[in-house]
Amino acid sequence: MIRALTVFILSAATTFSADPPIVPLGVCEVLRDLPAQEGKSVAVIGRYSFRGNGRWVGEQTCDPPVTVPPQLWLLEDSKDGPKPPGDFELDAIALHRKLTEIERHTSLGKFRFGTPDYDRWAVIYGRVEARKGADTKKAAANLVFRGDGVIVVLTPQ
Repeated sequence: MIRALTVFILSAATTFSADPPIVPLGVCEVLRDLPAQEGKSVAVIGRYSFRGNGRWVGEQTCDPPVTVPPQLWLLEDSKDGPKPPGDFELDAIALHRKLTEIERHTSLGKFRFGTPDYDRWAVIYGRVEARKGADTKKAAANLVFRGDGVIVVLTPQ
């Protein structure tokens, strides 16, 4: 009886302790409800852009439209950036649905020089922080991330 109870408790602990898969949010979703997302750690899907002046994740347009540029500026903080959950798993069905939706109104940049890696589809895990003052002209919020290990580059097919 004790052995059966112990096995049940251990199996229940492993079954219930696993985090459910994370449903990524589009950039427009974050910006539409920025006050509610402020300070939260989320997975954001969008066009990951890398330039000489910085990195951001964004969309070209939002439907319904938002009043700010549809992008989150990426800030790397290897010390205080949020750690992803131990069982980091993205909801594949939601991810595919959202990427398909974003691809309808956002395209990757085409460059005559350099590498096409300047724009890619990606999911970035980070903490949303609203920007203040003149910084809001470039982006309404930052996505503070721990390092390149929390950037999942997607290859749509």
